[in-house]
Amino acid sequence: MAQRREPGVLVLAKELNGAIEKHVEDREYSPTYLISEIGGKLSRVLIGGVLDQLENRGSESDPFYTARVIDPNGDFYYLQAGQYNPDGAAALSKLENGVPILCVGKVRARTPEDSERTYVSVQPESMRAVSMDEINHWAIKACEELIKRINATKSFGTNDDEYNNLNLTLREKDGVELAKEFYSTVAVENYSALLYDCLTKLADGDGGTSEKSNFTGEFEPANSAPVKEEIVIDKEPVTEKEDEVIEETKEETPSKSSENDTKVLETIKKLDEGDGIYYDDLGIAVSLEGIDGPMLDEILDSLTDQGLIFQPRFNHYKEA
Repeated sequence: MAQRREPGVLVLAKELNGAIEKHVEDREYSPTYLISEIGGKLSRVLIGGVLDQLENRGSESDPFYTARVIDPNGDFYYLQAGQYNPDGAAALSKLENGVPILCVGKVRARTPEDSERTYVSVQPESMRAVSMDEINHWAIKACEELIKRINATKSFGTNDDEYNNLNLTLREKDGVELAKEFYSTVAVENYSALLYDCLTKLADGDGGTSEKSNFTGEFEPANSAPVKEEIVIDKEPVTEKEDEVIEETKEETPSKSSENDTKVLETIKKLDEGDGIYYDDLGIAVSLEGIDGPMLDEILDSLTDQGLIFQPRFNHYKEA
């Protein structure tokens, strides 16, 4: 199996900006993770929103781009890309302010010597312009991930049965346990309020901005996407009923697996401009269809074994 990077974790800007604790695992080539208060284990993230304040603070020959991305809740991610991140800088150079984007990038945290404040930024690796419907669809998925972390944080160490029934991955369990070690007190209600605010804006059709654009047809629009019943907007951010976990999709049946294989193959054919589609771009394109990193890896291996796709160059995929 070809070596692949870690999948991007869907996370809202407010949770990411509050992640100030770093963690490096005792293994070779371990990335530096940021651990959020609510248990997000973040190295690479998949973020979405409207590009804002894009500026080249360097020169034409030695560019250094900075930008903000406004997520659907109205909070900001901060992007930086320069000579040590030429792919990210090249991608930003082709975009304009006001464009909705999806972006995969590495997280970085910096605390200046003369300050107690930690600044969190994202170094973009790949990104593309999308529609606002796609951003809203991404936000629904990000809220589902946030609900899972809220439930895990509440039940960890207090209700073993409920915690075990969350069906968390090893990565998710690590994140919750590390957050408990790093942060002595966590105001879970703040994240419940974040969830409530974001879902309210999505339901109102605002999504953090008044801009609208036509749906590209690549993903299902947010206003028609099937949202799990547990995501209910009430007067209270989290009720006793909503406190139940949004269970992950059960083990796929063969027909569902075949359907996902077809989705990935069709996406490769659609986005391939002649030289194959880059793994990160493919991951962005299929993530909102419920196909995460580990699932995508299995599908790519299966399609390769069947002779349906191949890699014309490292980490690029093309229909055979």
